[in-house]
Amino acid sequence: MSDQPIDQILKLRRERLEAIKEFGVNPYPAKTQRTHKIADARNSLTESVIIAGRIMSLRGHGNLFFLDLEDGSGKMQVMIRRNQIQESEFEIIKKLNVGDFLEAKGVVIESKTGEITVDTTAIKLLTKSLRPLPDGWYGLKDNEARYRKRYLDFILNPEVKQKIIIRNQVIQEIRQFLINEGFLEVETPILETTASGALANPFKTHIKAYDMQLYLRICMGELWQKKLMVAGFEKTFEIGRAFRNEGVDREHNPEFTMLEYYWGYADYQMNMEMQERLIAHVVKKATGNFLIKNGEHEINFEPPYPRKTFRQLILEYTQIDIDSLESLEDLRNAFTNHGLKVDSNWGKGHLIDEFYKQFVRPNLIQPVFVTHHPEDLKPLAKKDPDYPGYTQSFQLLANGFELSNNYSELNDPIDQAQRFNKQKELDQAGDNETMTADEEFVEALEYGMPPVSGTGIGIDRFVALLTNSHHIREVIAFPLMKPKTEN
Repeated sequence: MSDQPIDQILKLRRERLEAIKEFGVNPYPAKTQRTHKIADARNSLTESVIIAGRIMSLRGHGNLFFLDLEDGSGKMQVMIRRNQIQESEFEIIKKLNVGDFLEAKGVVIESKTGEITVDTTAIKLLTKSLRPLPDGWYGLKDNEARYRKRYLDFILNPEVKQKIIIRNQVIQEIRQFLINEGFLEVETPILETTASGALANPFKTHIKAYDMQLYLRICMGELWQKKLMVAGFEKTFEIGRAFRNEGVDREHNPEFTMLEYYWGYADYQMNMEMQERLIAHVVKKATGNFLIKNGEHEINFEPPYPRKTFRQLILEYTQIDIDSLESLEDLRNAFTNHGLKVDSNWGKGHLIDEFYKQFVRPNLIQPVFVTHHPEDLKPLAKKDPDYPGYTQSFQLLANGFELSNNYSELNDPIDQAQRFNKQKELDQAGDNETMTADEEFVEALEYGMPPVSGTGIGIDRFVALLTNSHHIREVIAFPLMKPKTEN
């Protein structure tokens, strides 16, 4: 960027805009005659093409100018010689700035320096920019500036833009995989009368028409999709936005993208086998390899992935056997002695979960299925008759991230009602991580739901892992930011 004061730069650009208008040229036309994307034009040596894009560099004087045009497919040099275009067009060239959008018509040649170039015979201004682009990193000095002006971040940092492209590839591959497996894509309500389906705090809103409180969904329609299982649908999935009014950190954003799918007549073991195929397929398609780099770690997604129980991992990394601790007080004492800061309002499930997250999960770098979570952590999961106190559940972990949450769904309405009541008791005792009871869902279960296994996958975390991103904001096009305040 020029050393000129910004107000002087803005004034000069507006003066150039007015000069262009005085030439009788519309600086914001609606149509372009583009025949080739730049990537295609670069492979069209000796052919006549019309390309269009943003001017990323502009150099030259007198009768010869060079500029670099960039569109969504790539960048290409354009050579403009005064004797090859109309004089009125050459006058426009003198008024151009980096950041303007231009259409260039000409023949693709190889320059004397070996650069693939459009030897221009006509130009057309498509957009006159009124603000200068920042100078790369020095123009967007910190992450907060990048996230606030994400459009500039994408212009100046192609590797950041690529992360959004990979995100799209991941979502499309997941969708196509499930469709090929016979799953039906469905849409469930975003506004709900009960915030249930997960252990999370919801956003609240108000509907004027009914004068009542509503909640933004905290998961991808878990209870709705199970009602579809009651209705006779056998395989359903949804990819969309969910919302949780909780903390913001490298793994959490208030609004996030999730996949949830439900598979009738399947249990958690069948689901684990399919999910292993799904994850491996998506990683290979999106990155071209099973082996990915994330920070200091190389993570290998080539299946199979090991299976380890929740209890086994806590014992392995802390030498504490949670089954040997019979009372809540015993758990608190053991975990406190190990370094956990304990809240007296936490119930057994919350307590064990916090301990696991702090002392076990960060060690799980290579993909691993963590199975059999305690009942208190999975109020919607089936109990495992072979492991009293535990559920038929699993999570996929990699690089310390929880990538998926899965289980054999509870379909016993009496058991479900009892677990909802237990969650209510924990909430009344002060535990803020409980699930809201949904009596309508219990009623639906009373009509009968077949055996079902379900899955929730956080798309943002998954893409962050695949793109070597330290923070999930890196893979969200426009992450939520606190309003900027003047000092």
